[in-house]
Amino acid sequence: MVSIIIPCYNSEKTIQRALHSVDQQTYKDYEVLIVDDGSIDDTQRAIKEFFKDKNIDYKYIYQENSGPSAARNKGVEKASGKYIAFLDSDDEWHPQKLEIQLAVMQEKMLNFLGSRYQYDAFSNNATVPKLQSYTFKSLLIKTQFSTPGVMMKKDFFYHLSAFDDTMHYAEDYDLWLRAAYENNLYMIESPKLVRLHKEAYGADGLSAAMYPMFQGELYLLKKLFLSKKINCFLYGALVVYMSAKFVRRLAIVRFRKKEV
Repeated sequence: MVSIIIPCYNSEKTIQRALHSVDQQTYKDYEVLIVDDGSIDDTQRAIKEFFKDKNIDYKYIYQENSGPSAARNKGVEKASGKYIAFLDSDDEWHPQKLEIQLAVMQEKMLNFLGSRYQYDAFSNNATVPKLQSYTFKSLLIKTQFSTPGVMMKKDFFYHLSAFDDTMHYAEDYDLWLRAAYENNLYMIESPKLVRLHKEAYGADGLSAAMYPMFQGELYLLKKLFLSKKINCFLYGALVVYMSAKFVRRLAIVRFRKKEV
């Protein structure tokens, strides 16, 4: 029913933690597709070691380093599930994440559903899900959705033409906006079903590359303008807004480093 897509790159220190959170899911009708994006460390060994005593349907796929979009697209291409769920190799899920999301999607007949993240350890029991919807215009101001919190129907993913594999930054934001242009997107505001182990920006990994991320956001706005999803006035206003947000992020990261 659910195909879990996990791209990874030099993730030997974190991949087993992510996989453990998959193994702990209360919902069990899933497969795991791990796309190794050209790792040069012991990521493959760590993956094989984790699965050697597990009864889990999984595929390990190696590709030359091509970026997160290409890795996720490759995983979905090999997936057999009706639904796809994304997990990053350095994050983890609440044990009831799949169970809760799938129940909501089926009840509400949704193509797409996100869930909030936190940095602290999960509490033991999940509460009744509280939903919030977001419009295309509201998501232009703030992305809201994190990749490891998203579950969507595989046919909807292909209807949206998958991730843009020419983008190495803001590629997830690009896909969420294309989805929101079709219909409002729903988020499980509580309980929070994803745990991140680094700050959303300004930390190690892709999120550390703040200027390329900013360039990716500007490229995304240009795509929206050229495809006539936003007009020239909104395009200009959003460029100014994104620039101001980038400066603010720089200031926050500098202050954070001073505190450390």
